[in-house]
Amino acid sequence: MPDHPLGAPDWLETGIPRLDTILGGGLLSGSLALVIGSPGSGKTIMAEQIAFHRAAAGGAILFLTGYSETHAKLLTHTGGLSFFKPDLVGTSIQFDSLLDLLGVGPEETGDAIVATARSQHASLVIIDGFGGMRHALADQPGVGQFLYRLGAKLALLGATTLVVLEGDPDEADRFPELTVCDVILALRREQRGSQKRRLLEVVKARGSAPLEGLHPYTIDSTGLSIFPRFESLPLVGQPAWNPDRAGFGNAGIDALFGGGLNAGTATLAGGSPGVGKTLLGLQFVAEGARLGEPTLFLGFLESVAQLREQARVFGMDLEPVERSGQARFLILPAHDLEADYIAGLLYEDIEHRGVRRLVVDSAAELERAIGASDRKAGFLSALVTYLRSRQVTTYLTLDIPTIAGPMLEFAETPLSLIAENLVLLRNVEYRGQLHLVLGVLKMRFSDHERGIYEYAISAGRGMNILGPAPLGEGLLTGVARPLVDIPLQSQPGSR
Repeated sequence: MPDHPLGAPDWLETGIPRLDTILGGGLLSGSLALVIGSPGSGKTIMAEQIAFHRAAAGGAILFLTGYSETHAKLLTHTGGLSFFKPDLVGTSIQFDSLLDLLGVGPEETGDAIVATARSQHASLVIIDGFGGMRHALADQPGVGQFLYRLGAKLALLGATTLVVLEGDPDEADRFPELTVCDVILALRREQRGSQKRRLLEVVKARGSAPLEGLHPYTIDSTGLSIFPRFESLPLVGQPAWNPDRAGFGNAGIDALFGGGLNAGTATLAGGSPGVGKTLLGLQFVAEGARLGEPTLFLGFLESVAQLREQARVFGMDLEPVERSGQARFLILPAHDLEADYIAGLLYEDIEHRGVRRLVVDSAAELERAIGASDRKAGFLSALVTYLRSRQVTTYLTLDIPTIAGPMLEFAETPLSLIAENLVLLRNVEYRGQLHLVLGVLKMRFSDHERGIYEYAISAGRGMNILGPAPLGEGLLTGVARPLVDIPLQSQPGSR
């Protein structure tokens, strides 16, 4: 195996989105790596994706297939995937059958593989369907010795070895070869409600610092895409305090926040349906785009067309700034969401476009995607910390189910504690009429208006502050009472 005691490691890029990040740099050149997982977990697709990426980079690949699937059938199944390049097959990638190389014993078999790799000048040797080879070798302890010797001989040729094995990585006693591998990637499937999640874990990676935990991945027409567990990503440096403000483009609204939201902070806007939380988010996006700040609107329930039309009705034409790349709508389906997938998309857009304003509509969908309740606080804290480090000013909406009534509950979401700013929008019944009222409950780094203000929503103008709310108590409960009791008028026949 190549030795790098004084220099930088010689990393082999896998070409699988974000896998190299999770591995701590990629696969070490000359290492012995093993992918283990249950049927249908994507082991072979992963191996092929790596093979075609390395071949496209100029490497020579030897791909050995076992009992589970002939290489002709394997290529047929892979032909529809975007990474498949038929011109590389038979030139940079040579497919051979393990059955043709199995000799009378382990040593002869290993020698045959090494000789084939040498003759083809292979820089990567993939053994797919190693389970069949294990049965042929019969002797369980000998399986580990065989694989160790094979990996060592191939490393002397400058080749990296990747073995694909069907099995459960938690049953180490059944798979002695796990102990001799430099890298072990476990592909798991986990039931969450009616949804099957695919998860990758780096069980072992000698010579690197992989990211801890279970990382979700997807399989589609592009192959595998892996999304690091967001809490495991290394923290980036904290920037200096930014005194700037991020306003909504409305003097009355900005005044309630002491001149606008503090740059780089997170604001949670809670309220019942129909009070204008999304509209206020659109105004936040439109103002950012007007100022030349890259903005991102992450939504789950409304389509891009619906959001554009809502903005247009209330006086905002966002299509020009969309075309220029200043503003972007990212709409994800509200079902079968994966929190790390969402965070990964946010991360890539923020790093690529330098996003300065982010709207999340709504926080409830984001929290539902997290799944396990004991993970919510950690994931949301990591996400908000990252957004702060990139000076992204974030506005998140949260639906409060009660339209009008005394029940008001923020405690169920950790965001109410993590977010620096908290604002409540409500429909209030007062003397037989409904009023829209707004109150800024918290701003961690700024003075702000502490009163309750009435606002209106109108076509062409959006949301506008009318002034202090009607004099009453219990306004934020949704059912208000006058501050001073009004005597009842005399009823007919009364004394």
